[in-house]
Amino acid sequence: MRKAILLFLMIFTGWLAYAQKQVDPGLKDSGGYGYLINTDASCSVWWAEGAYKVMRDAPLPSRTNPAIQLWSARNEYESFMIVVNPSGKMDNFTISLSALKDTKGNRIEANQVSVRKVEYVKVSRPTDSYGFAGWWPDPLPLYEQPEAIDPGENQPFWITIKTSSTAKAGHYTGMINLGSGDWKLAVPVSLHVWDFALPETPSVRSGFGFNLSAVRDYDNLKTPEDERRAFEYYMESFRDYKISPYNPFVFSPIKEEVKGVAWQGGFFDSQTKHGGHYAYRVDDRSPTANIEASTRALIPVNNTDVYELTWFARAAEKEQKYVVGVEGYDAGGKLIVFENRFNLYTGGEDWKAEKLNLGSFNPEVKNIKIRLFPSLRTISGENTGTVWFDDLGLFNMRNGQNEFPAGSFEVNLDDIDIALDFTEFNKAGKRYFDEFHFTGYNLRLKGLGSGTFFSRTKGVFEGFEQGTEEYYKLMERYLGQIQDNLIRSGWLGKEYVYWFDEPAERDYPFVKETNELIKKYAPGITTFITEHVKDQDISDVTDISCTIWDKLNHEKIQQMNQKGQEYWSYLCTGPKSPWISLFIDHDAVNLRMWLWASYQYRLKGILVWATNWWNSKTASPEGYLQNPWKDAMSFTDGYGRPYGKQDGWGNGDGRFFYPLNRDPNNDQQTYTGPPVPSIRLEIMRDGIEDYEYFTLLEKAIQNAPGKNKAAVREARQLLNVPKQIYTDEKTYSKDPRDMLNYRKKIAECILKFKR
Repeated sequence: MRKAILLFLMIFTGWLAYAQKQVDPGLKDSGGYGYLINTDASCSVWWAEGAYKVMRDAPLPSRTNPAIQLWSARNEYESFMIVVNPSGKMDNFTISLSALKDTKGNRIEANQVSVRKVEYVKVSRPTDSYGFAGWWPDPLPLYEQPEAIDPGENQPFWITIKTSSTAKAGHYTGMINLGSGDWKLAVPVSLHVWDFALPETPSVRSGFGFNLSAVRDYDNLKTPEDERRAFEYYMESFRDYKISPYNPFVFSPIKEEVKGVAWQGGFFDSQTKHGGHYAYRVDDRSPTANIEASTRALIPVNNTDVYELTWFARAAEKEQKYVVGVEGYDAGGKLIVFENRFNLYTGGEDWKAEKLNLGSFNPEVKNIKIRLFPSLRTISGENTGTVWFDDLGLFNMRNGQNEFPAGSFEVNLDDIDIALDFTEFNKAGKRYFDEFHFTGYNLRLKGLGSGTFFSRTKGVFEGFEQGTEEYYKLMERYLGQIQDNLIRSGWLGKEYVYWFDEPAERDYPFVKETNELIKKYAPGITTFITEHVKDQDISDVTDISCTIWDKLNHEKIQQMNQKGQEYWSYLCTGPKSPWISLFIDHDAVNLRMWLWASYQYRLKGILVWATNWWNSKTASPEGYLQNPWKDAMSFTDGYGRPYGKQDGWGNGDGRFFYPLNRDPNNDQQTYTGPPVPSIRLEIMRDGIEDYEYFTLLEKAIQNAPGKNKAAVREARQLLNVPKQIYTDEKTYSKDPRDMLNYRKKIAECILKFKR
């Protein structure tokens, strides 16, 4: 009996130790992490590595270490936290770090150090059963001026030292000075810089969404200059966090000039027509917008004459209401507001002749634009419909002449000229690839379709739909120019064409067809797909497969790597616990472990759909902006959900930055400046840098001379992360110390190859 009890206790003790290891000490443990620096009547101070989420009520550490000790490679960011917990309110609290110096006079200047205040957001609805409601640390605004620190709770400060790529290896020391009134404390800091540098361009590629319009709405950007400034601040932040945005070319797109096509917004239809080769079909399938077609250029008119617009129309349904009209413009192309001529018509399933008497125009009117709406145009745009137009004429009633022959909708492909201007695009590319070291971007190609598992849309190029001979001829001309410029600039391969998101099984033939089109006319351009449908594989025409974390296909990873292709992974609203995830109310190690696992599986990239998803127009009341400083939940949007449905995607999903404006519904001041990052973004950067440690060690093995056989054996062993740290996609250590200690071993092994 005694042996059985002893055996039970041994098993239970072992299970308990394992269970404790699976929970981030930053969330649950009592004093199991961090190091006590000082306790007195005024304040307790402790520190921890920048790998934890320090809760407001976390107890003082049980271990003591009055000096902060750090290790870093060159060109690396190394962070730690100073945590203060005052017994009474501390006014005008200051914190600063001096320059760090070694014994030879080398310095890491104070301007290479950032101090951020750890702030907390309220989790009211936990992401899942693993998280819990309460105040969670996440925003990291710069601590730029003294503030009051409240008593009785932890207030962490996140301090980051950037070691330059040219820093000298060695041991650097400095002091952190804390103070409030008569209370002062100086804390020693030591940083050992290893004699190797991380590469300027990250080895792991990335794609992260960013929405400038959200910044405009929240930070009240009022001018184009405001927007450009804000955009550059975000691009600099992407650079500093070693991730790449989907689109760094917002203000420097490829400019295009198309000649030979007079209309935009509709489709040239050779099957349903009144006369000639084509009619023009206009589809409005949106319940929230007025879809229209219009003339591309303004049409000159003589304002001393009388005009009439005539056309033939038919509709997809009986009694279809539609609108035709013209707008008046002055000689400079400016709209003259009250010189419109619009009218409502009823179409049916047969062709019907109609007209709009335009009369004469105001003397200021020198040009007009023709606009065609296939449904009843309203302010909210709720009506839908499809109407075909043909044989449209703009007649001068004085001489009976048709002054707009392009109303016949006849087009000669040989007359269509697609001229692309890459000047600004190439200038920005040099900045973002050569100076910012972005690893890629989502190349948005004109004419491609789009879609998700929910719905899809066929491609259209200048009014010709995918599947028509005209479409393919135009795409061939266009894609050839795109590829030629990428080759000339040396950036072919930086791009990835991410045009369809998470296809369902039924979508794969369509996705394959479009990727085949790209490969036919521009074989060097990188095709990309996010996917997670089992037993579907179109890697013969897809260069990058990006799969959600809990559905990795390990056999496919190996096959694509062998063919020189890339396999990425992504995180979003899923997966949730116990899988690696990106949520605020989950373990701090997650995003760092994502990169460790990515190296283990030989994944070449990471992707997150958004970095500033601050508001859902489906979930928020009309005209209201959710405040991410106060509410951690990211709400769903679209995919057929009715307005007002408030499904949660998860706390912090798609949200790695915070707006500068902390009260977006009331504060109308314009804010521009460096964006506010999150703890999760900091920890993910640490993972990206850890990925570099692995790749540097791997390269050291490849370049090792024969005399380093012992180091090679050790290195090969280190490249395989032990199971107690990482087992699989949902089984891994939650204790950051395991990663920190292992990282140090890798660094020491890298140094052995330099001796």
